[in-house]
Amino acid sequence: MKNSISTLLFFYFFSVMMSAQTFTINGNVYDDESHEAIIYASVFVQGTQYGTTTNKYGYFSITSPTIDTCTITLSYMGYATQSILVNKQAEFTPLKIYLKKEQLQLKQVEIKRKRSKLEELHNSTQMGTINLPMKDIKNIPLIAGETDILKVAQLLPGIQGGGEGQSRMFVRGGDADQNLIILDEAVVYNVSHLFGFFSVFNSDAIKDVTIVKGPFAGNYGGRLSSVMDIRMNDGNMKKFSGAGGVGLLSSRLTLQGPVWKNKASFMVAGRRSYIDQLFKLTATPLPYYFYDFNAKFNILLSKKDRLYFSAYLGDDILKVKEGKDGFDLGFGFVLGNFTNSLRWNRIVNEKVFVNTSIINTNFSYKINGKYEDNNLLISSKVNDYGMKTDWDYNHSYRLKMKFGGQAIQHIFNPNVISTKGEISNLLANSKPKVLYALEYAAYAHADYKINDRIDIAPALRLSGAYVTNKNYLILEPRLGVKYTLTKHDNIKAGYSRMGQYMHLVSSSTVALPTDLWYPVTENMKPQIADQLALGYSHIFPKINTSITLEGYYKWMQNVTEYREGANLILNNHFEKELLQGKGDAYGMEFLVKRDEGKLSGWLGYTLSWSTRQFPELNGGNVFPAKYDRRHNLSIVANYKFTERFSVCAVWVYMSGSRFTPQVGAYAMMNSSMTGIDLIPVYTTRNKVSMSPTNRLDINFIFKSKPTKKFRGEWHVGAYNVYNSNTPYTVHLVTNESGNSYSQRGLFGFIPSVAYNFEF
Repeated sequence: MKNSISTLLFFYFFSVMMSAQTFTINGNVYDDESHEAIIYASVFVQGTQYGTTTNKYGYFSITSPTIDTCTITLSYMGYATQSILVNKQAEFTPLKIYLKKEQLQLKQVEIKRKRSKLEELHNSTQMGTINLPMKDIKNIPLIAGETDILKVAQLLPGIQGGGEGQSRMFVRGGDADQNLIILDEAVVYNVSHLFGFFSVFNSDAIKDVTIVKGPFAGNYGGRLSSVMDIRMNDGNMKKFSGAGGVGLLSSRLTLQGPVWKNKASFMVAGRRSYIDQLFKLTATPLPYYFYDFNAKFNILLSKKDRLYFSAYLGDDILKVKEGKDGFDLGFGFVLGNFTNSLRWNRIVNEKVFVNTSIINTNFSYKINGKYEDNNLLISSKVNDYGMKTDWDYNHSYRLKMKFGGQAIQHIFNPNVISTKGEISNLLANSKPKVLYALEYAAYAHADYKINDRIDIAPALRLSGAYVTNKNYLILEPRLGVKYTLTKHDNIKAGYSRMGQYMHLVSSSTVALPTDLWYPVTENMKPQIADQLALGYSHIFPKINTSITLEGYYKWMQNVTEYREGANLILNNHFEKELLQGKGDAYGMEFLVKRDEGKLSGWLGYTLSWSTRQFPELNGGNVFPAKYDRRHNLSIVANYKFTERFSVCAVWVYMSGSRFTPQVGAYAMMNSSMTGIDLIPVYTTRNKVSMSPTNRLDINFIFKSKPTKKFRGEWHVGAYNVYNSNTPYTVHLVTNESGNSYSQRGLFGFIPSVAYNFEF
């Protein structure tokens, strides 16, 4: 025991002595034109192998192994590299560094190599992490030319969509509700418009998108399968500017500028569809539309303090009102999100950076109907009030730590029903008990460089939820390991456990207003997943291209499913319809990705299996999950012919989703003994797959000649160029020769045209 204590004390004093022989440089990196913080910019100490990247607020802290002076080099794709001589100072003063955008970028990329986001992800211990450049997202062809972050994410290996055109994601064998999607740290519950065909995220308002599908770091939790961390633009601190676009289904406009030059800025963005206006031109009007509104304020309080306020508001609205032949008839719904977050960044000293956030999220839907004197209102909502804090501690050039905690009070009001008139005799007023769930977590995460070849990232997260009559507690260990084979090759391994304290109760694969979120209860236990992953990564720095190959195995507990014949519509006791069981998922993912150059994009392939097992379903036997698609291949290619003309193409191939077909029927006397009933006979659950599908999308981008004050571009393309049928549903066809199934598609060839602009 004494030897162990002596050893620990030795290492402690050794690390203190080591840090005493060094000094730490810290500061923020900004865009020289807008003073927007630059995320993931590279910072290196010249003459050493030690480096870091700026965090999600543009902040960095790096310890120099020298004693008095050193030169740091900062670089970021599309910006000129900058080197700065730094002297050790007695007084701690954070640096402010402004990177200038490069001119003639393509020529300089060939001459001067820069450290890219691909290299940062390659060199980190984090697995299954992908960063999506916004400039490429905006060029990728999608339905009706609408830019959609979630649809682009579905083109990555390990991430599958639901039905054709749907925004829901199924990541590494998980369910749609197992993805944590956060916008400036606020959870977004409803992520899609138009029943799932468009996402709620306005691309002009977004600065950065990072997706984590491998073993999580310690600071993420609350979901089992993935994290999509979306950051909004901060706002231009130097000058007023704007951007927007006009498409076939919607238009958008973003404005940003200084409130107080170099001290405070704003960003506001709005988008509205005009589906309702287009259908007015037809004989069958559709009074439906959606809108989004984003806002952000960025205030520099001092050299060490910064304040951000972010907000999002979005709704889907349908209003049908008819009065014919003396009848008064009406129907409609409102479905939407409201999120807001207040964040305070503080540089405590040269080694410590802290971010503290206060977060509020509201998700609700209301369905109303009217017929003569009868009125019906169905509503459900979730309110979240939370607080979190994250601390970054740069101990030395070998050790970095992150720790923090959070608490969220969830308030659920599910299935409130209000009726008036004769309908009250059939459907009584109902106001179920409000459900409360206090979710909390604390974590510690470390990145430690053992030597030149081995890096480890151990983490421990303790999460829990307090609900009526029950307190759940889950210990979530995580570990990441990287072994460097050569300068450009490494092997990574990772493990993590995740806990989830709420479920999405949905009666359809389509995002409907009747979908609702439901917390863990005394009877419904938290979902738990353990994931192991092993991968190989190679980087080609001169051409900014990476190759990754990852294999994973995930086993899940308490995943949810419904009883056979479950009725969830207007059912206030749907908890009795829910079942909990086990799940497994495993597979391999291959990704080749290039972010810069005349040709950019990626090729991704997934080979995967996903199964479920419930004692009450399928005779207690294991069965394939609904979205157990064996093969998934996507190719995304951007090619720049000139500075003003480029093309982006997407080709996708994937196996079909699964269903349970009827294979026959047997005759049985009915209960009144007056006739014969035919009882259908089915296969085992989800035994058959729909046909595999493939499609080609294309988008041509024509940029007008830019001026100092205005830039415009036309996007002309098409979704599903060769009109391939993508099965969306199956339909039973009965004839004299027996039963067969027809596979019905949803979309064929859809042309698109849009105009985007900046000023």
